Amino acid sequence: MADEKTISLPFSIDTFGMVGTTTQQSKIWADKVRSVIGTSVRERVMRPTFGTLIPYALFDGEETAVMEVQDEVTSAFAKRLNLLTLIEVESEPGTTTGALNVTITYSLPNEEVQKTSIGFIDIKGIFPPYEEKL
Repeated sequence: MADEKTISLPFSIDTFGMVGTTTQQSKIWADKVRSVIGTSVRERVMRPTFGTLIPYALFDGEETAVMEVQDEVTSAFAKRLNLLTLIEVESEPGTTTGALNVTITYSLPNEEVQKTSIGFIDIKGIFPPYEEKL
């Protein structure tokens, strides 16, 4: 995995018209974490078990959602991201109503500690999307 080169997310085209790629391990792993955590179960037609139930937890109220998010992140790391070591999951309400900010701290296979933040938004009547908190 030392010389792995992958498409950089979000998808982009560089100034030469080529697809943006990265070899930076922390970026590759952060993209993988966002992909697993930010995808809802049954969202991918050919991989219906890929992802988490986090978007559905957001409709259960703040306290329940925080507990369910932590359980889902722990489960996702055990099933899909087992090369990483989960250190901590922090969930806190966002600045807007219906938002939940999640910060996941984990160590990479080379033992480098990484933090990835994801914001989940509950929009009534629309399937809840996710976006990275900058």
